[in-house]
Amino acid sequence: MENFDASLSTYFKALLGPRDTRVKGWFLLDNYIPTFICSVIYLLIVWLGPKYMKNRQPFSCRGILVLYNLGLTLLSLYMFCELVKGVWEGKYNFFCQGTRSAGEADMKIIRVLWWYYFSKLIEFMDTFFFILRKNNHQITVLHVYHHASMLNIWWFVMNWVPCGHSAVCADNHPDQLRGPLAVHVPSWVAVLPDRIHDLSDHSLHKLLRSDLQQEGGLSEERAPEGPPERVRGCCERTHQQLFPGKQHEAEEATEGLTPKS
Repeated sequence: MENFDASLSTYFKALLGPRDTRVKGWFLLDNYIPTFICSVIYLLIVWLGPKYMKNRQPFSCRGILVLYNLGLTLLSLYMFCELVKGVWEGKYNFFCQGTRSAGEADMKIIRVLWWYYFSKLIEFMDTFFFILRKNNHQITVLHVYHHASMLNIWWFVMNWVPCGHSAVCADNHPDQLRGPLAVHVPSWVAVLPDRIHDLSDHSLHKLLRSDLQQEGGLSEERAPEGPPERVRGCCERTHQQLFPGKQHEAEEATEGLTPKS
């Protein structure tokens, strides 16, 4: 396991550069394997949980849900207050903020964002409560994708850009990680959250919907449709940014095929 983790660390360093040393030794951040294992366990529970509860009475969970929601609300309020204080003290701007530009204020931001990362692990309970209460119609593909991916995304954020622009940018997907990753992944991955609803023929989509169809909780299957216009436009823009030369060549080839009057 140690050799595998060392290999992963070497690969991540080659792909994204050296990690931020300020989070070295922090809980769950040194190794990627625990985060990955937690995500796999989450997906297994999402798959097996509804099968286990199929012939059982749903649980109420009312008391624990009150405590759970209250706890997350207080944690969110704490994170919001600390982020505002850190951004104010560090004189952050909303456009291009370095990760080592505000001294102690940066450390305040880093500590708060670690709690945000850890809260993604706590929020796995959202899905578990759906399973226990047999609210399976709320376990959508987008719901599972969001919970399974956010913990992993923020592990990378915390190790490479744990403060600076990532703390205040609108979509919380730091541009510092986009550049290196864009070279290694196809352009459609950049708009995966928007396209997830269009995967009606995907095996995971069918797996998550099969139990609901048997229980009569869903209407007849929606016919697959092509991606919406905004998604196609986003894909084209992303591809043009990554491969500007190919776009120019394609335009020249199109002009050459157009008959002249």
